[in-house]
Amino acid sequence: MSDARTQLSMLVKIQELALEIQAAHAVVDGAPAKIEEAESRFRERNAEYVAIKERYDAIDADRRERSLELGTLEETRKHYQDSLMQVKNQREYAAVLKEIDAAKASIGEHEEAILASMDEVETLKSDLEARAAHIESERTIVEKERADVEAAVAEALARIERHGAERAEIESTLPPALVANVRRVEEGRKGLFLVRVERESCSACHVRLRPQVYQEIRQASKIHVCGSCRRYLYTEAAFTAAPVSTSAALNGPGTEAEAVNGGAV
Repeated sequence: MSDARTQLSMLVKIQELALEIQAAHAVVDGAPAKIEEAESRFRERNAEYVAIKERYDAIDADRRERSLELGTLEETRKHYQDSLMQVKNQREYAAVLKEIDAAKASIGEHEEAILASMDEVETLKSDLEARAAHIESERTIVEKERADVEAAVAEALARIERHGAERAEIESTLPPALVANVRRVEEGRKGLFLVRVERESCSACHVRLRPQVYQEIRQASKIHVCGSCRRYLYTEAAFTAAPVSTSAALNGPGTEAEAVNGGAV
């Protein structure tokens, strides 16, 4: 295998590793949002439960308070009812009747409110029981989602370290200038520094190659970059093609990267 073909095969491997590392970084970077989404869903459900629980507690507290007041009002009404037998004149009789009517009105108001609250409390109680079970289920789901995300992050970090070490080892066997240029193209092209040639064109920007350049790429006699997008170019056939002819090898160093439109990189 020629030096150019060997280096191209290494670049293919580096590109695969780079995309794996990029995907792993996406998992790590996206983890906080996934966890927040799950926890936000739980907080929303829990907030609904808390709001209903607060309403339930408020109504129940009001019912208990009214029940206590109802007892006091009944005693007050009975007290005034007994006082009717002790009044000495019409004016006192009218005053006692007025107090009795006021006590009866308050008693009626409290009884009506207690009856209404009992109905609502029962409804809220049933709702709370159903929501409590749902919240526990949701909590379990969120905890599992968090655990899954954290496990995925741990696996992604391990992949980043493993692939990074493998990439560094491969790069150590390549010319430093080639590695440096690969890094520049990779940074400027969102991680994609190497693309296949398809239909005699760069598959990234679709610039058509000159016939001679295309043949050199197919034979891997030289390393070429696209004159438009500056990405490195290769074909699958480069790794199965017949050995490069002597005349082709004499055209220049096998490891020199050239642009599609001519000229060294």
